[in-house]
Amino acid sequence: MNDSFDTERFEELLKGKTMKVYALLLTQESIRLRDIQHTLGFSSPSLVLHHLSKLIEADLVQKDAYGDYSVKKNVRVGSLTLFVRIGRHFIPRFVFQATLLTSILIPYLLFFTSNPLEGKDFLFIFVCLVSIAFFLYEAHSMWYLKPA
Repeated sequence: MNDSFDTERFEELLKGKTMKVYALLLTQESIRLRDIQHTLGFSSPSLVLHHLSKLIEADLVQKDAYGDYSVKKNVRVGSLTLFVRIGRHFIPRFVFQATLLTSILIPYLLFFTSNPLEGKDFLFIFVCLVSIAFFLYEAHSMWYLKPA
């Protein structure tokens, strides 16, 4: 029950510019307030501080003695669930499905197709290519939902 309450609370909190600040913090080890302002194009440091204060109050972000902010707790809500974080980068999940299908299609074309292509080969190739195109299209569409 507590986990669902936390998830709902974080979903409500992590919207708009607060999500952008949190997502930027996810891609950095630590970052200063002015760097957040310049990176995200906020008009003033007080606006950044407002969003950071909300994140600190929710126990998602911490501030060290030197004034650097870093992520204290990693939560996956909202548009973050559509991405896999690898290092400092967010990659749409559909990229991995497209890669898997491509890695299945290439060996099939190299080793299992008949010399004159048969109907079953055309069907398999067609289904794989359409699926890969769909996954890449969805990954491209997700890219615009990228939080940071």
